[in-house]
Amino acid sequence: MAGPLGFFIVDVKTRKILAICLGVTLLLFAIGILIGYFSGHGSQSTSKSPSQESVADAIRSSCHVMTKQTPTGSTYFDRYLERHSGKTACVNKPEGCWDFGLPRNYIAYHLQGKVINIDGKLDDDAWNEVPWSETFVDMRSKVFPKPYFDTKFKIRWDDARMYIGAYIQEKDLWATQQEHDSSIYRENGFEVLIDADGSMFNYKQAQINVLGTMLDLILAKSPYDAPWGEVANVQWHANAEKAVYPEGTVNTPGDTDKYWSVEISLPFHSLAEQSVRPQPKPSDNQVWFIQFGRSEQKLIVSNGHYEIAPNSTTDWWSWQPCDTINLHLQDRWGLVQFKHSIQDKKFRFDKWHIYKSLFDMMNAMKKFKAINGFYTKTIEELDVPPYLLSRTCVEIPEIKLIKSENGTDFDVTVKSMFLSHAPAHIRSDRYVTFK
Repeated sequence: MAGPLGFFIVDVKTRKILAICLGVTLLLFAIGILIGYFSGHGSQSTSKSPSQESVADAIRSSCHVMTKQTPTGSTYFDRYLERHSGKTACVNKPEGCWDFGLPRNYIAYHLQGKVINIDGKLDDDAWNEVPWSETFVDMRSKVFPKPYFDTKFKIRWDDARMYIGAYIQEKDLWATQQEHDSSIYRENGFEVLIDADGSMFNYKQAQINVLGTMLDLILAKSPYDAPWGEVANVQWHANAEKAVYPEGTVNTPGDTDKYWSVEISLPFHSLAEQSVRPQPKPSDNQVWFIQFGRSEQKLIVSNGHYEIAPNSTTDWWSWQPCDTINLHLQDRWGLVQFKHSIQDKKFRFDKWHIYKSLFDMMNAMKKFKAINGFYTKTIEELDVPPYLLSRTCVEIPEIKLIKSENGTDFDVTVKSMFLSHAPAHIRSDRYVTFK
């Protein structure tokens, strides 16, 4: 039968077939929608355990525009990601533990009979055959602006002494301190801090300025853990040989200087004083905790002389960033390994995972104490990185709180999977408050 819309099928059987096909099509379409809906929700549920990269991406997508509107917001945002990405990182295999979170490091090679002439110039063959360190960064973090002057160092050693050579870029060579053990850090100075036995106790500090004036002392522990007079021994002397070479004119405004370089020779027997070292000189492949720093003042010219600009702040740069302006945080220093063969280019510190575990645990304990007013022996209450609970690098740390006559003390014991599960015990008053 024909109508205004064309031909109509009036066969009943054909109509039933078409109706069935249409129903099946609609049913399949509905099933497809449901599958897509629940698949989407299922993928969202797996994001509850995101990767480190996805966490950073999520933060960027939600906070990037807001925090990037000002320089302060930009720096804060980058520092936040730096701190928290490092905290959420983990280790998949035990082989990755020894360099997990490893700080900056440098290999110091034995002189093997070569000689360094202490004249401040760093032009001896012994210096030319070894590389420079990385250039210094803002003491707080590499996220902050790069220092406007370069600073770097080299290290050599023989059986008696450790040799440090440094390059300090500068456009105005200036210093006033001329008396030994004067406050070099109040001007423009270069300094080194050395822990010769890995105990974090009785470490040595030496500072020098462009006039060659030196401050040297030994610190029983960080001066931020006790009054300066109780921890600092300024009467200790490193018996150093030293020399400074200025490429420019010192304390002469009106010209442009280039840099100053310094050579310092420190005897191992002095560096080993009040330590637990079995012998003064390091053994092959031994690693020391060492930090280098630099203070830089902003200068003006007044009455023909340099002066520190009024209301200016000191710029602090270091080899290994410290997360804050404080060089006396021994857990945030770099590492120097002593080697005899200059052909051996591989840095390897097999005990690093033990130190890092203890540093992270004790820092978490100090943070808990600062907020709550007391320590805890429950690890679940601490802000520890998750790798400490994974048993990949160390056993889950066991915390012991010990009551003593001096107050509350604590120690941390971990078992290293690289040392046949032998207990490793390291104590540091850097993290303990005695009241």
